[in-house]
This record gives sequence, structure tokens and C-alpha cells, in this order.
Amino acid sequence: MIISLMAARSDNNVIGNNAEIPWKAEGEQLLFKAMTYNHWLLVGRKTFEAMGMLPDRKYAVVSSSLKEQISEDVCFFKSVDAALGYLSDKTGLVIVSGGGQIYAETISRVDVIHLSVIHCEAKGNVFFPAIPEKFKMVFSQDFRSNIDYTYQIWTR
Repeated sequence: MIISLMAARSDNNVIGNNAEIPWKAEGEQLLFKAMTYNHWLLVGRKTFEAMGMLPDRKYAVVSSSLKEQISEDVCFFKSVDAALGYLSDKTGLVIVSGGGQIYAETISRVDVIHLSVIHCEAKGNVFFPAIPEKFKMVFSQDFRSNIDYTYQIWTR
């Protein structure tokens, strides 16, 4: 199973202010929509509650406070390891989609990082972890928008 991570962070590494994204870069979320369509997303409970269920996606939600539960479109797990173990029999690709704690726990285990760098200094209290040195940027494209951003792909 391939594990991808998809995130957007500001120039100062902020990914969120509590459960809110502290910017609105027009067009940037279209990348997320296109990349995650018809795939399993691995998310934390707070991220799942903030984003809600997007159409045509399945969710593996990690929460220490909720009971483990399996259904067709949303499954709840006590740990990242339990979620990945379950998904290894269900899909060939899972996309880690937040939040900060889930990114920190998985970034050293993923195969690919899809990162949008939003060119602003954002106020927030949730940060993107450092990209491990084993990763190399293999693609970068700049986008002009109301807030410019750069889409990057990193592989190990």
C-alpha cells in the first residue's frame, strides 16, 4: 500500500488555527479535491469533524476518545497503526490528510508528500512537521492567486 500525505502550510509552517484553515487561497483546494477523489483519507477526529464528509471519499478516522467502528465509508480507529493495518487489506493508496498530530505521527512513514506552500505568514496554533531528510523534492509549480502558493511533490 502506498501512503501519501497531502497538506497545505503557510510560509511560517502554520496549518491551522484550532480547527480552522487560516487562509483562503483560491484554487488551492481544487488540488486536494482532485487528488483525494475516490480514495481513503486518514485523518484525526478534529480534522474529520472540521471538514465533514466530502463526497466520493472514504475515511479512516483516528481518535483515542471514540469507540473503534467499521462501516463502508467511515471507520474509527484508536491508533494510526490500527487504521493502516485495516487499510492495507482494503486499498492500494491512502492519503494522510491531517491534522497536525496525524501528520507528525505519519510523516516519517509516508512514501510521497503533496505539499502546498501558501505564501503568507499565518496566525495559528497547529504546525506542519519538518520534512525528514530522506525526502527530496521532485516537482514544484507556482500558482498565482489571491494568495500565491507553490505545489510541491516530495518522495523518498
